[in-house]
Amino acid sequence: MKKLWAVSALAAVICLGAAGCASSNGVDQKGANVFPVSTSVEGLDVTMGDVMPFYDNGVMNIYHLKNSTGTNSMFYHPIARLTTADFIHYTDEGVALDFVEEVSSVDAALGTGSFIKDASGVYHCFYTGHNDKAGEEGLPHTEVIRHATSADQKTWVKDEAFKIYGAEGDYTKNDFRDPYVYFDSVDNCYYMLITTRDRNTSGEIAVIQRYTAQSLGATAAEWTYKDNFFENDAGTYNMECPSYIELNGYYYLAYSEQGDNRVTHYRYKTSHDGEWQKFERDSIDASGFYAGRLEKADDKLYAFAWCARLSGGTSGGFDWGGNLVTHELTQKENGELCAVIPQNYKDYFTHEAGYAPVGGGAIADYEFDGGFKAYGMQKLSSNVVRMSFDIQANELTGNFGLTFGLDGDYNNRLGSAVMAFEPGQNKITCYNGVSSILRYGAPLASVAFKFEANKSYSADVVIDGEVISLYLNGEVALTARITDMEGANFGFYSNGTKGSIKEIKIYE
Repeated sequence: MKKLWAVSALAAVICLGAAGCASSNGVDQKGANVFPVSTSVEGLDVTMGDVMPFYDNGVMNIYHLKNSTGTNSMFYHPIARLTTADFIHYTDEGVALDFVEEVSSVDAALGTGSFIKDASGVYHCFYTGHNDKAGEEGLPHTEVIRHATSADQKTWVKDEAFKIYGAEGDYTKNDFRDPYVYFDSVDNCYYMLITTRDRNTSGEIAVIQRYTAQSLGATAAEWTYKDNFFENDAGTYNMECPSYIELNGYYYLAYSEQGDNRVTHYRYKTSHDGEWQKFERDSIDASGFYAGRLEKADDKLYAFAWCARLSGGTSGGFDWGGNLVTHELTQKENGELCAVIPQNYKDYFTHEAGYAPVGGGAIADYEFDGGFKAYGMQKLSSNVVRMSFDIQANELTGNFGLTFGLDGDYNNRLGSAVMAFEPGQNKITCYNGVSSILRYGAPLASVAFKFEANKSYSADVVIDGEVISLYLNGEVALTARITDMEGANFGFYSNGTKGSIKEIKIYE
């Protein structure tokens, strides 16, 4: 949990995002919204931060840090809840756990936690209490692990006596948070993973510690330290928002990098007590998909995170708080996880909306000859838009893909942003500061993907308001925020590539 800024708390309403109910093509999507915010009132979105998904009886509960504050800047981030059965329609269930507006409270601000149900049907939340003035108020540390229970996920009761602090020393007092609790059927106990820091012979290190207890109703004293479950193997950054899932004999630990390359990483083991390993591409999506958590829903695995607002409002890098983003995850034979478009999106957004190229007619297959070429399309509606197409680079040079924010019906122009396939660089990148075909500006987000010449790849795209997720070949996803997509023209382009974009379908 890191608070950069917050807006005033607003009452919840039924409409949760930017997606409208009808487009220029007359498609009624019945309130569909795939990238919801926490809540929205009179057009002002209250965004969400760290997501705590919890699947229960056919419903995915999207608990999250609501990006709102109290009467003083030290009071912030209540834990709120959205619910969905299809990842397309969301219900705002309001605030589940609130901060306490007392300067000496351990819950002056709330941080990430996790939710779990015991055998008797009682729901448990383990979360982070945070106080920016802990030293002044005589509290042991800034952060502490807390516990609350509920019979119905509507009314939650905090256990005021429950407080787990990190070890003594400066290296833990500001970093002891994000508890993730799960039952281990092999060891027959509950484990709690905690983002924190430790020391070894080399100095201070970032770790995910593991505590254990025999029941979810255990007191704070009965939760005992077991080990450092995982030590950072790639840097000194904190590993935020851990989650741990077993799938088909593989054991996965996901966490997010609180550092320069703010992505959701994961590691895996091939046995319960095996060694941690990583794949060459060890992340789920890129920097537009932060604080990702894994959660199963029946026989499927999903990753949930948030795509942040931009630091400059309409430009710049990623800030704190934004929209929920959901990826379905598939598993290769070697255990590698791949982010793919949720099947629910494909099943729901099936209306071919009739988007037309500049000048009219039907959408064609586009061939590129190595120079610069762009094919303009009509304006994007306020509806959720889904696209599918095939791409091919005959030479591993230049870049090609989608361009957004065109200020009119133009061919052979770039808009203010591109989602670029870069075959020569073996990556996919979003640039949101494009000024010309020679000046794209700094990349906003990028993910590795190895291209082969003359090979066809399938792409899927989902756009809702300012957020876009691009999926390539059932292997990788790239999520970004482009503030001027909706209501502006877009297009397909190529800049220095010989290849093609074919079989283009656009649905609402």
